[in-house]
Parts: sequence; C-alpha cells; structure tokens
Amino acid sequence: MRVGQPEFSNANAGAYDHAAGVAERKRQALIRLYEAEVLARICGAGHEVSLAGELQAYPAGDELMDGAGGGEVDMWVAETRFGAPWVVMGTAEDEDAFWREVEADDDLASLGPVRPAVMRRAFFLAERSDGPNCC
Repeated sequence: MRVGQPEFSNANAGAYDHAAGVAERKRQALIRLYEAEVLARICGAGHEVSLAGELQAYPAGDELMDGAGGGEVDMWVAETRFGAPWVVMGTAEDEDAFWREVEADDDLASLGPVRPAVMRRAFFLAERSDGPNCC
C-alpha cells in the first residue's frame, strides 16, 4: 500500500502526530474500499487485515512507486536490523536482482536489510491525487 502524508517539521511532535494521523486515515480508507470492492466479490467470509511491514523510503524497483495500484504485484520483502515493523521491499525479477537494487541504494542499504528476502504476492493499494485507487 502506498499513501502520502503531509510534510511536517521533525522538531514539532504535534505536526508529526497530525501527519501520521492523516496517513493512517488514508490507509484505513483504502483497506475499507478494498474489502468492499474486491474481497466482497471474491470471498464473502470475514477477513483480518494485518501489517506485514512498513517502509518509509523509496522501494527497490519502479512498480511500487510508479504503479497506479488496483492489481496484484509480486514483491520482495526483507526484515531490517531495526525489527518489526520495519522492512525493505521492492520489485525485481528475482531475489538476486532485488538485493543488487537494495545494495545500490544508500537509503535502503542503511536500514540494515537482513537476508533472505521473501516473495509475497499482494494486492497493491495506492493513493491517487484524485482519491483512493484499489479496484
């Protein structure tokens, strides 16, 4: 899932709380839309949503940053030295290509990603400038 948050000053805890709250409300809205528009068609049973990890940097590959959302994506996910929920993630043709991209990116490499990466297929939810995009 990709959502944006307003810019804020790191020196202002209230501004951070506001920005984090905006991002969380966007995240929840996308999840509700996905549950109503996609899961309801596929499976009528209830579902539990859980956070697999969070990356507050640009992911490896272009698909998660440039993609419009609204479909499935195969992505690599690796834990970091900081522990849950922090991960490094991205798209690549295979795990070796993923690690090459991670190692070439100073921001991702500085997070201390831990091998191995795990391939996950996920429904990619993304915020658009004109509203949520999931379905």
